[in-house]
Amino acid sequence: MHTLQNSPSRYYGLDWVRVLAFGLLIFYHTGMFFVPWNFHFKNPETSPYFSFWMLFMNQWRLSLLFFVAGAGTWLALQRRTPGQFAKERWLRLFVPLIFGMLVVVPPQIYAERLFKGQFTGSYWDWYPSVFERVPYPEGGSLSWHHLWFILYLLVYSMVALPLFRYWQRRPALRAKWANWLSQGPRIYLLCLPAWLSLVGLQPHFESNHGLVADWHNHATYLSIFIIGFLLTSEPQMLAHLQRQRRTALWLGLGLVTALYVFFWLPNNDIPGFGWMPKTSKSPHYGWAFFIFRTIKALNAWCWILAICGYALRYLNFTNPFLRYANQAVYPFYILHQSVMLPLGYWVIKLDGSPQAKFWLIAAGMFLITWILYELLRRTLLTRLLFGMKATDPPSREMSPALVPEAGKSS
Repeated sequence: MHTLQNSPSRYYGLDWVRVLAFGLLIFYHTGMFFVPWNFHFKNPETSPYFSFWMLFMNQWRLSLLFFVAGAGTWLALQRRTPGQFAKERWLRLFVPLIFGMLVVVPPQIYAERLFKGQFTGSYWDWYPSVFERVPYPEGGSLSWHHLWFILYLLVYSMVALPLFRYWQRRPALRAKWANWLSQGPRIYLLCLPAWLSLVGLQPHFESNHGLVADWHNHATYLSIFIIGFLLTSEPQMLAHLQRQRRTALWLGLGLVTALYVFFWLPNNDIPGFGWMPKTSKSPHYGWAFFIFRTIKALNAWCWILAICGYALRYLNFTNPFLRYANQAVYPFYILHQSVMLPLGYWVIKLDGSPQAKFWLIAAGMFLITWILYELLRRTLLTRLLFGMKATDPPSREMSPALVPEAGKSS
C-alpha cells in the first residue's frame, strides 16, 4: 500500500492542488463572459459549450479551495501559537483585503460602469466615488468583488480557532475519530453538512458573497474548511483519502453524469425532473428536490476526495515550478480579475467567436498578471500589500499565500 512520503511534515500533493485549482479559476472566470449566468458584463454572444464544462467545475471548485485552506491551517498551527497564527492571518489577509477594495477592485467597477454607459469620463474623474461609502452594486463603487474569498477565509479562521486548538490538544480523540472514519465508506458521510445546507438553506438564502445573510455559503464553506482541518490532523485519514481516490472518481463520474442527463441538459422531458432553480422563496420539497440536492452534495465531495487523493498519490513531490507557483498564487488571485475585466471590456467589442475571445482574454490576463507579480514582489511595501512575506522563503519551504501553509508543519 502506498504511503504518504514525508508525512506529516509536508504534503506536496495539496500544494499542487492549490496551484492547479487556481489555474482552473483563471479559465472559469474568463468563461463568465460567455455564459448566460449573471456577471459584471457579458460578451454579446454566449456559447453553450462554456456552460457545459463550467457547470461541472462549479460544483466543487470553491469548496476545494476551502478544503485545502483548512488543511493548511492545521499545518500552520503546528509551528505557531494561536496568537501568532491570528496575527499572521490579519496581516496576510486583512491588509490585502482593504488595499484591494481601495486600489485593486476599483478598475473592475470602472470597466463595468463604462460598458453599461453609467459613466463616460476618465478613471481619475470616476475614482473619488470609491470614497463615497456607498456600497456596490447599489450605485456605489466600494466592493470586495472577488476578494470575498479572502474575507471569508479570515472570518472562518478566527471563528474556528478555538475549535482547532481544542482538537489540536486531543490526540487520543483525533486517533479514535480517524479510526472510525477510515472504515469502509464512512468518509463519504462528510458530505452531510453540504447536503443539509443545500436542502435547508439554499432555497431561502441567495448566494451574495456579502458576508451578511449569506448563510448557505457560510454553512457550506465553513464546514468544508473545518473538514479539511480535521482530515489533515491525522495522516491515517489522508492515507485513507488516497485509498479512496478510485472509488471517489468513479462515483463522481456517475453522479455528474446523472446531473447532466437528468437536470442540466436542455430539452429534458423526463417526468418529475428538469432544472431546479438555485433559490426559491417557496421551495417544493418533492422527491426530485431531494434527489437533485443529494446528488449535488455527494458529487462535490467525491470530486474533492478524488482530486486530493490522486494528488497525494501521484504529485507528492516538489520542483522549482511548484515553489515559484506557491509564492505567486496569492498575488495572482488578488490581481487577476482586475486585469481580466478591463481587458475583457476591449476584447468583447472585437469581432470574433466566443472561443477566440476566451483564449485572448485568458492569455492576456495571465501574461499581464505575471508581469505585475514580478514587479510587485521586488519591494517590501508591495509584498506587504499583496500578502507576501517580507522575503521569499527558502526553496525548501512554500509561501502560505492564498491558502495558509498547505505544505510545511514543522
